[in-house]
Amino acid sequence: MTKTNPSAPRLGILEMGRLGEIAVRVVVANLQAVMGIAVDMLGPHEVPEKTYQSHRQQYDAGLILKYLTECSFPDHLKILALTNLDLCIPILTHVFGEAEMGGKVAVVSGFRLRQNEDATPVSMDRYYERLAKVALHEVAHTLSLYHCEDPQCLMHFSAKVELLDKLPILFCERCDFMLQSSLRNLELQ
Repeated sequence: MTKTNPSAPRLGILEMGRLGEIAVRVVVANLQAVMGIAVDMLGPHEVPEKTYQSHRQQYDAGLILKYLTECSFPDHLKILALTNLDLCIPILTHVFGEAEMGGKVAVVSGFRLRQNEDATPVSMDRYYERLAKVALHEVAHTLSLYHCEDPQCLMHFSAKVELLDKLPILFCERCDFMLQSSLRNLELQ
């Protein structure tokens, strides 16, 4: 368990749409415990209508990231938006989350995390665990971590919830080193 450094760069978390306070608090607790990042819960934000793709009946995660980069968050080096909307990007039918690699913003959706691929529902514990894993993964992308080939690392690409379920809530040794290095570099800025 990593200790939160109060002078560390701050991450702001905001809800886009209604995800629920417990879900947000679970994500905050995991970011603080696993990454040692100082986290602030920000007020809710509306989902911009221009991000909705009517032909797909989904929201474009890239357009949400673009919107977030245009917003002003002067007290936070990184921003994570949590939503319950179905997200997509042009080349994939859906995504659990999306982030600016080495950038400031990320978005995570709980929409497809509430059930298995066969549409059977999962327990709330499993849902919260999935949400935390995706949030940690996407925030790590903002800290310049790429996908990892280690199937036991949070940075391993998981396109299906069953693959996500197999991951522990931790980074492999290499990715943890890269993560800690990125966080130290942010503290020096």
